[in-house]
Formats: sequence, structure tokens, C-alpha cells
Amino acid sequence: MTILDQAGIAIALPAGWEGRIYRRTAEAAVATVTSGPAERTNTVMHVANFPLAPDVADYGGGAVETMTNRDLLVVLCEFGPSSIGQALFASRGVPRLTPDDFGTQSMQRVIEGQGGAQKFFTEAERAFCLYVVLGSYARRIRTVPLVNDVIGAITIA
Repeated sequence: MTILDQAGIAIALPAGWEGRIYRRTAEAAVATVTSGPAERTNTVMHVANFPLAPDVADYGGGAVETMTNRDLLVVLCEFGPSSIGQALFASRGVPRLTPDDFGTQSMQRVIEGQGGAQKFFTEAERAFCLYVVLGSYARRIRTVPLVNDVIGAITIA
């Protein structure tokens, strides 16, 4: 079992999964942000049951296009301190998902056959978005329990 632990986020990855926890450099953030200053970049975690390219975008761009119908991608993106206390982040604790949380139009980029879910929450006085992409929306009833096992292994300090 591989354990990722960085920037107060940790996860024990199941066999066959890979991942990374990173923080973009300010220069890379400027290149990817279209509005507002990018002095502070936030922590991002990607975990997947398929190989992740090194240049995957924060919300999975560059990975979702390569997913097969058996692939799963879990993304955790931290938002800045100004998000804490905002209504969008009112939910406390790392959420669990149900098959009904997923939709075919709930993705940053709609790809035929895939399903996505997005939940915002606060944990350890930090604001996050949990974004999950299923390679097969049709298989969500079988795959959401696997996703929840992975999500359940996330700890945030």
C-alpha cells in the first residue's frame, strides 16, 4: 500500500491506484488562472486506478480524455482561506457519494459515457472541492462503493 502525505493531506492508496499531492508554482498558476492574482496556490490531490500523465490539470484535464469505462479519478482541490465560512463550503467533513450524486453533465468537460460528481466542504478549517469522474456512468452503482473506499482513506489536518 502506498501512502501519500503532503501539505496536511494524506491518503493510503489501494493496490493498483496511483496519485500525487502537489501545489503549483506561482508561475504555473499564473499560466492557468484567467482572472485575479495568483500569489498563493492551493493544494491539489489526484488519485486514479489508471496511469496519470505528469501534466494533468487540476480538475483532471489530460486524464479524463484517456479514461476507459473501468477507470476512476478522484480529485481534491483546496480553495483559499476566504472560502471558509462561505455557504458553498458549509458541509463539514470529507463527503461520501451516492450513485445519485453523479451525472453525465456534471463534468468540467462532458465526455460521452462518463459521469462526474462534485461536492464542496470544509475540513480542519480548510475549504475543498471533491471532484470524481467515473469512466462509465452506467456502472456507477458498482463503482461508487470503490470510490467511497478511496475517499474514506483521505485525512486532512
